[in-house]
Amino acid sequence: MPEQTEKLLHFTEEVLRNAAQQSEQMKQELNEAKAAALAEAKIEAKDAARAYYDKEAARIRAESGREVSRHLMDSKRKIYLRRKEITQEVFQQVCERIGTFTASESYYTHMEQMLRRALELLPGAQSVTVQLRGEDMPFAPKLAAALAPVQVECQEGTFSLGGFIVQCSQLGLRVDCSFDNRLDELACHFAESFGLSLSDDLNEM
Repeated sequence: MPEQTEKLLHFTEEVLRNAAQQSEQMKQELNEAKAAALAEAKIEAKDAARAYYDKEAARIRAESGREVSRHLMDSKRKIYLRRKEITQEVFQQVCERIGTFTASESYYTHMEQMLRRALELLPGAQSVTVQLRGEDMPFAPKLAAALAPVQVECQEGTFSLGGFIVQCSQLGLRVDCSFDNRLDELACHFAESFGLSLSDDLNEM
């Protein structure tokens, strides 16, 4: 009987030892699986965080870029409109000065001198047609007499600021000395030098 008891105890100890070994092995395997799962989860979380960061960074950059472009566009438009206002103010002042000059006594003398110089550009002209603005038609007889022996026919033109347009059908030439034409030329030059193109401004962005 004691022998059977001893065998039973030995068997029990063996079973418990094997169970303990299996338990320790399972515990180790569980820890390894847990560590592997945690490492994989960290990698996935890091990748997800990086993807989210990249996506958000791209979105923020795009929004910031659009916002900057919008502000630049608004600024360019304001500058363009202010330039346009300045141009209108400048040409308003120019028109006022022209009006003051054409109302002065020296205007006719200037017209006659300009007309003589214009005829120098029409060598050999025997007759010319001179267009004047309506307000200057009273000058027609004096101008015609001043240009003799060239025959002068004065007509009312469509311009309004002053000056004249002389045309010689004999030579097929035309000289535009109207203040309106000079002002248009000045406006083009002013726009080029002052930079009145909105598209040019926007291209600088």
